[in-house]
Amino acid sequence: MTVQRHDRPHPRIERTFTTVRAALPAVNIAAFDAELRAVTQAPVVDLGALDDFLSGWWRIATRAAADPAGWQRMHEEADQIQSGARPAGPTLAEVLSRRGTHL
Repeated sequence: MTVQRHDRPHPRIERTFTTVRAALPAVNIAAFDAELRAVTQAPVVDLGALDDFLSGWWRIATRAAADPAGWQRMHEEADQIQSGARPAGPTLAEVLSRRGTHL
């Protein structure tokens, strides 16, 4: 695990569907489109769910734009863990337990 710098300026990404989608890394666009389709295809669109969708993807776009190399590295590490090429790290509960905190 590496320490991230928090003094870097965060990119300004407007919180609109078009801007967020355009700011996403290419590997995330299909997931964005599929989730948007799922949220908007209901007979009655749940505006709360639509707002949660946009907020979540805006955070992803902002984080990915702030550190593209780190975002790519995170995806590569996740792929390695899922394929079994790399062991998973400790769970949050295990880390907290070591520190004397329990969920």
